[in-house]
Amino acid sequence: MADLYRRYWRAARAAAYGVTADLALAEDAASEAFCAALEHLADLRDPQRFGPWLRTIAVRTARRLAAARRKRNQVERQKQPDPQVSAPATRLEREELAGLIHLAVGNLPATLREALSLFYFEGYSTDDAASFLDVPVGTLKRRLHDARLRLRDAAEQILKGKRLMDPKREQILQQVRDFAEKGGDTEAFVEVMRQAWTLRPLPWELLRKVRQQHWRRIAAKLKENKGNLQQLRQLMERWSGPSERAQNPDDPVGATARAIRAALPEFQTWQVAPSLIVNTVLEGDASSHLPPGFAEGEPGAYLRATRGLVLLKPDGSLQTTADLVKEPPPKDPAQRKERDVRISDVLDLTWLRPEPIELRSIEELLQRLVEAVVPETKARFHSLEEPQYRSALRLQLADIRIPAALGGVYYPWPEIPEGTSSAHVRIFLESWATARSGQTVELAVFTFPP
Repeated sequence: MADLYRRYWRAARAAAYGVTADLALAEDAASEAFCAALEHLADLRDPQRFGPWLRTIAVRTARRLAAARRKRNQVERQKQPDPQVSAPATRLEREELAGLIHLAVGNLPATLREALSLFYFEGYSTDDAASFLDVPVGTLKRRLHDARLRLRDAAEQILKGKRLMDPKREQILQQVRDFAEKGGDTEAFVEVMRQAWTLRPLPWELLRKVRQQHWRRIAAKLKENKGNLQQLRQLMERWSGPSERAQNPDDPVGATARAIRAALPEFQTWQVAPSLIVNTVLEGDASSHLPPGFAEGEPGAYLRATRGLVLLKPDGSLQTTADLVKEPPPKDPAQRKERDVRISDVLDLTWLRPEPIELRSIEELLQRLVEAVVPETKARFHSLEEPQYRSALRLQLADIRIPAALGGVYYPWPEIPEGTSSAHVRIFLESWATARSGQTVELAVFTFPP
């Protein structure tokens, strides 16, 4: 029994922590799971399966304990109601105020917005924020001072009851509303989405309606042409899961993927079936696929192995969503075909917490990963502005052009409960494999199935 405990205790605790995001509760769940496993050990037909069996028990126990804690917290909140929160009118005022503050911060120049976000919202000290932005501490303090002065003027207007008008924002919102109601062709869809991604905060509900309108149109065409439908299924089967090299432990990409997984025991494996993606398209619903428990607000951390479509700039670096927002796609079909489209083997990390997530914690996670997987490689972090993130960063390894990771703290999603926070990091395995193996690992060329 002692040998089983020594071999599997940490794994059981890590599995429970991935559900609870609370070390004390994870240890309680792991202890209870061990007791249950030992009590029913005679029921285990294959002793070699003790590890996976124990993990299943630990995850179920952790979910039960986490649900019980949420229920207790909810009862306590109900016993002590907050009249300001419970009043519908007050809640609407609070949401409007939050929108005005978002707008005021969003209107700041990028350098001031970055400094303000890192210091006040993301858990960085002045020294650490200055280091992250690669500027002297004095420069950072001056930017914070300038940002505070600008926000003070905006705050005075808000307190006087004056709405911060942004004619351009209102114009874009109207364009998005028109498309959500009337629809349009693919070129119109791309343009309205490009414009919508510039807004802060993002109009999530409107974007969902726009995507549904667009996908209904595509679904109708696919159903008319069975050949196109079959091609879509083949495309999803081919590109939505990990590649052969990512699953081969003898390949640099596969070996790197295994090393990263081993360094992140708190993240549970999660995959989305290609058939599910196709079915949601055919149903006219392009809503995101949430990891288990996210819709109910259950804390958890998940890792998904897949492949990502990327566009390369002429210098070989990656085009981000923000780049695509700033640069309209070429209208000439010939120029669109000439774009350098590649496929990257990626690991998507997604996690949900009941408390606010700070960008600093994401940097610390990636720094821990660098030390475990490529300890001799120089790592550099850069601030990143991406539409879906409240704050984000980019990780570069050595002089490799393709980033090692992109990610950040999400804006609140309409699909997950209020009061929870979520974050996401996409890890590009080619960069890590290049740094780890010492040989250049290329991105795959994107091709349609025959």
